[in-house]
Amino acid sequence: MNKKTNSPNLANLHLKIKQIQSEIAPLIRTEENKHQNYKYFNELQVLKALKPLLDKHNLALYLSDDISQPFLHEKDGNFHVVKYCKKLEIVDCETKENLEFRAWAGGQNPDLAKAKGAAETYAIKYFLSKFFLIKVLDENDPDLMTENSSSVPAESQERKIDSTPSKKSKNSSFLSSFFKK
Repeated sequence: MNKKTNSPNLANLHLKIKQIQSEIAPLIRTEENKHQNYKYFNELQVLKALKPLLDKHNLALYLSDDISQPFLHEKDGNFHVVKYCKKLEIVDCETKENLEFRAWAGGQNPDLAKAKGAAETYAIKYFLSKFFLIKVLDENDPDLMTENSSSVPAESQERKIDSTPSKKSKNSSFLSSFFKK
């Protein structure tokens, strides 16, 4: 994080971030992964929710790869496994004060570019949603239901848990096992 912690302008930057956290609308998991049967929110939803509030509070957001940390790449069978560090900088356009944060991104895919792209998308959407305290709801969430809705609340729906243990490859490295559940 930035070293300027006693600046009154930095306090203003923190206040603007706090205001965005209190004003931002919830995200709704509307995208569907049909192969693994779950719903999710995507990076575009997060950015669409944030952009007007960043503009309103005159803040700029810069995302980049942190080149001070290594880009780790391994091949595990047919999969490319990557891990690298992302840098997020939030700048108050009025005072030029800034805060910097770092988060690790990791992904795997048979295509190296797709492994990096998946890692990037996942890291950015979750970092931003957690940093700005964005509530995430399902389409059938009780908070979204109207009085006339006949949907069943998420708590009362039966959940299926896969108890099959995952098989690990004999050649599995530390980095590869980091991404496998």
